[in-house]
Amino acid sequence: MKLLSLILLTTFTLLTASSLFGKGGKRPPLSITFHLEANSAEGRKLSIPVDTKMGKKFIQKSPTFSTKDFVAYHTFVSPHPNENYGVSLQLSKTAAKRLTYVSAENKGRYIIANINGAVADMIYIDKQIDGRVITIWRNVDPKFISIVNPILPKIGETKDVWKKRLKAEKKLRKNK
Repeated sequence: MKLLSLILLTTFTLLTASSLFGKGGKRPPLSITFHLEANSAEGRKLSIPVDTKMGKKFIQKSPTFSTKDFVAYHTFVSPHPNENYGVSLQLSKTAAKRLTYVSAENKGRYIIANINGAVADMIYIDKQIDGRVITIWRNVDPKFISIVNPILPKIGETKDVWKKRLKAEKKLRKNK
C-alpha cells in the first residue's frame, strides 16, 4: 500500500511540475536584454557567442538588464545612416544602481543590447555611469514602437497621462 501511495504521489508531483514549468506559456511580445561581454575566465557554460558588427563576441548568458528593469522609453531616429531608430530606456532605481556597479567594475568591456534575441547595438564602457537611462543608438525596428507603446510609458509621462494617451490612440485606430 505504501509503495502504491509513493508511486501515485511521485506521478502527481511530476505531472504538476511539468504543467507549471512547461514551454507552452505565451511568449512576451517584446524582449529587451543587455548582456555584459564575457571575460576569459568565464567558460562555455556561462557565455554564448553572438555575431556583432565587430565580429564574433562572447556574452554572458544571463542578462545584466532585461525588460522588467525598464520603466519608460523614448524613441528617436538613429543618428547612424540606414540604422532605423534608436531608443533610450529609463531604468528602475535598483537597475540604475546595478548599472553604476557594473560600469565601475567592467571598464573597457562592452554591453551588448539585444531586442527579441537579435543583437541591436554595443555599448563600450569607458567610465562609471551614474544615470538611470541606457540607450540603444541603432537597429531598433519601427515595429518596436508599436509593441513597446502599451508596455511602457514614455520618459517623463505619468501613469495617468500614459493610460489616457493609450485610450486616445485606440479610439483613433478604431475610427479609421
